[in-house]
Formats: sequence, C-alpha cells, structure tokens
Amino acid sequence: MTDNTPISDKVDRIEAIIEQLEDGEVSLEEAQELREEGKEILAELEDTLAVGDGEIIEQ
Repeated sequence: MTDNTPISDKVDRIEAIIEQLEDGEVSLEEAQELREEGKEILAELEDTLAVGDGEIIEQ
C-alpha cells in the first residue's frame, strides 16, 4: 500500500487479513506472508495517526 492509500482502505485490508487467518484455510507460508503484510500496514497506520495533533482530519 502507498502513503496515499486512504486509512479506511488500510483498515479494510487488515480486517480481510484477519478473516483469512482465522479461517485457517491458508498454508503456513501464506499465513506468514499475510502476517508480514499486516505488520507493514499497521506500521503505516501508526505513522499516519501519529502525525496528527489530536484532531481528526478527513482525507
């Protein structure tokens, strides 16, 4: 995902990853890839949310 990807899209992707992992229908290798992708997206979200000064700004 890019820095220009809306926060809502990133959250949606995290939710989709969680659902895939909870289903248990993925291989161990795919689960590891999904986990890494999720960690990257969460780090992006943390950076984005840390930039604000406490105000919610709709993008």
